[in-house]
Formats: sequence, structure tokens, C-alpha cells
Amino acid sequence: MIFTAPARRLISRAASSTLFSAAVGVGIGLGVAAMMTLAPKVFAQETSASAALDGLSDANAQAALRAMLDGAAAKGIPTAPLVTKVREGISKGATPDRIRTATAALMQRLETAAAALAPTRAIQEVSAGADALQTGIPATTLRDMRRVWPDKPLTVPLGVLTELVQSGVPHANATKRVRELLVKGASTAQLAALGTNVRNDIAAGLAPDASMELRSKGVLSQLHSQSLPTIAAPIRPGPPPKK
Repeated sequence: MIFTAPARRLISRAASSTLFSAAVGVGIGLGVAAMMTLAPKVFAQETSASAALDGLSDANAQAALRAMLDGAAAKGIPTAPLVTKVREGISKGATPDRIRTATAALMQRLETAAAALAPTRAIQEVSAGADALQTGIPATTLRDMRRVWPDKPLTVPLGVLTELVQSGVPHANATKRVRELLVKGASTAQLAALGTNVRNDIAAGLAPDASMELRSKGVLSQLHSQSLPTIAAPIRPGPPPKK
């Protein structure tokens, strides 16, 4: 346990008290409990990474990738996507150099996405940001979406935006429409449905841009209807009292 200088001074003055001893005991107990909770997860991640790297026959590539994973973990970057990338390369029979290059590129995207989406460290959200970057969506768009949705996970919005661009919707239009829907309060379900509908429209022969305009206006119409106040039915007077 590491204490700051003021804390050390306070501890030195209180060292003889039984209260201090009890407090330290509680603190150590909580620390041990936290370590016991996290240890299995950390061990599982390390075991998975080691197993993936053991599949490489090139010792130099193994060492380089292990250093890469350690560096990512030290920066708080999720390592699971990197391990998946290594496994994917091995399963496809890629050369160690290609696996190392692809993993290094993914690590760079994850690092950029994590910085743009800060303070989140959720693996799904950072991975969705990395996928968006790979599609050509700039980090400035990720930062802007974080400003629009500061307290909500952007996993679905980023996934939908990436899918729209991959489907052929121009980046500028896709970004504009998704951002507009975020500002207007669209739900993740509405955004996911938008992506599905656009994909189906394109498969049916509709131009990507035209489908994007049509479907985004449909969601905006839904949001507008949801925001309208409910008007109570008028109260009808009853029959006049009998005399």
C-alpha cells in the first residue's frame, strides 16, 4: 500500500493508537478482497494471451507481441481484442510478421479510440471505436459523439455508424444523421433498427444515401411524436339534474 506524504505524517502521529491499527486492518482486508476478486480475471486474461502466443512458431514475433500486450495493459487498453487478432491470424495461416503488423495497427486504433472516448474503458465501446477508425471515421467524430452522449455507452451508435459507412453511405451524411439522432434522444434500439433498415434497403436496390435520408427522417418523426404532450379527452357534461 502506497501512502502520500501527508498521509505518512498523519500515520506517524497516530501509530501508537489502537484505532490506527484497526483502520489499517480494515484497509488491508478490503485490499485483499479486491485482489481476490480481480485475480481470477487477470489470470484468465494472461492465460488466454499466453495460449495465443504459444501458437506462434517465431520466437521473435512471440516476444514482440508479448511486449505489445504488456504495453497495452499498462496503458489501460483492452488486450482481449489484440489476443483475438493474434488467434485470427494464426487460424488463417498468416505469417508471424503479418500477425505482428496487424496487431500493432489494431493496438494503435484501440489507443486512439480509448483517448477519444475517455473516460470510458469499456472493452466493447473501445473496440467499436477502433472498428470505426478502421472504416475511415476520424477520431474527431468519436470525440464529438462522446460530447453528445457523455454518460451513455456509444457501442451501438458507433457500430451503426460503421455499418452505414461500410454499406456505402457517405461518411459526412452518415455522421450528420447519426449525430442528429443522438442529440434528439434516439434510443439504441431505434439506432440499431435504422442500421438494419438501411442495410435491407440497399440489398433491395435503393441507393445508400437515399435510404439513409428516408430512414433517419422516419426515426426523427417517431421522436417528434414521442415528445408531443398527451392531450386529455374533453370532459363532457352529464345530463341536467331532474327536477
